[in-house]
Amino acid sequence: MSRNTRTFRAAVTAAVAVATIAPAAASARFDLNPYVPLPTPAPAVPVVRESGGFDWGDAGIGAAAGVGASILAVGGSLTTKSRRSRRTVNPTAVGTS
Repeated sequence: MSRNTRTFRAAVTAAVAVATIAPAAASARFDLNPYVPLPTPAPAVPVVRESGGFDWGDAGIGAAAGVGASILAVGGSLTTKSRRSRRTVNPTAVGTS
């Protein structure tokens, strides 16, 4: 074999070796952003506040509901009373037919 053939064969062999190894080397790059799972935080413990006093907000709501219900009841009874008083019968018209 001539010297040129050996040089050519060596160059082709080297190129094939590089072409075979290069993809594996390219996929084995160092990861600059590795995935590291973050620790899970401890669950929050709810704070229970014990209320032993009088709740004025609830009392105000109850008082307003009571006043509203009594206004409706009084208004309804006045409306019913005024309708009854309009239906008075004329005593002279009864039994004249």
